[in-house]
Amino acid sequence: MKKILSIAMALVLCCGLASCGSKDGQDKVTLAAKTSTMSAELTENYAKEYGFEVVYYEDSPAMYQAVINGTNAACFEDRSVVGWAIKEEGLALKTVGEIENPAFYGFAVKKGQNADLIKMFDAGLANIKANGVYDEILAKYGYGDKTYKDETAQRVESGVTPSKKYVIYSDNAFAPFEFLDTATNEYVGIDMDVLAAIAKDQGFEYEMHNEGFDASMGAVQSGQADGMIAGMTITDQRKETFDFSEGYFEDGQIMVVSANSEVTSIADLAK
Repeated sequence: MKKILSIAMALVLCCGLASCGSKDGQDKVTLAAKTSTMSAELTENYAKEYGFEVVYYEDSPAMYQAVINGTNAACFEDRSVVGWAIKEEGLALKTVGEIENPAFYGFAVKKGQNADLIKMFDAGLANIKANGVYDEILAKYGYGDKTYKDETAQRVESGVTPSKKYVIYSDNAFAPFEFLDTATNEYVGIDMDVLAAIAKDQGFEYEMHNEGFDASMGAVQSGQADGMIAGMTITDQRKETFDFSEGYFEDGQIMVVSANSEVTSIADLAK
């Protein structure tokens, strides 16, 4: 009898686990979100609208895995980032619906500080776009439908003479913008290459720290870092805390579900 009861209890437990994120109305639907991101804000808005719960993760890979294994029903992520994960890393995910909140990424510094660094970033960005280096960087990572090279453009001068080695923070897992190349044990990606090209153009040195998105924002706010480049969307709310460069890449969020999911919209999860 004890053996039968144990088997029965195990079956109940398995059924309970299997129903996590289900649409039957009896179990709470949970959505995954990466801490402190625009995608998390969008997820929170939908969760409030439909009565879902949100589970937070420190990086995108952990969030993706939670959706793949069914721990959470779905997540929202920047289209170019999850597109890379599906195409280049072969993750069992798919995107559904339309892009939301299209906006630009920007280089950020603490509000009211390091204005010279922003001037150099903007001038350098204009120059690497005009000379074709920016196009080469995007093409390297499979992007670049639009061509920015302009041989008629005049070089832009920032008027700044670098006086120190800057400390820059970034995310540690946000491919194709920043991710660890296991062959070299170095961080690579669009953000890494753009910053390197701008620093070369403007003649400044920097020390790179890839500590995660949330940690990067904290480092800038505390003065531990001079700036950050981490696929950070420019928003009015963030402008209250940070000063931003000109936008260097436009993206938007999209809903992500497991590859075998029949869900086609956020509303499907509420049925």
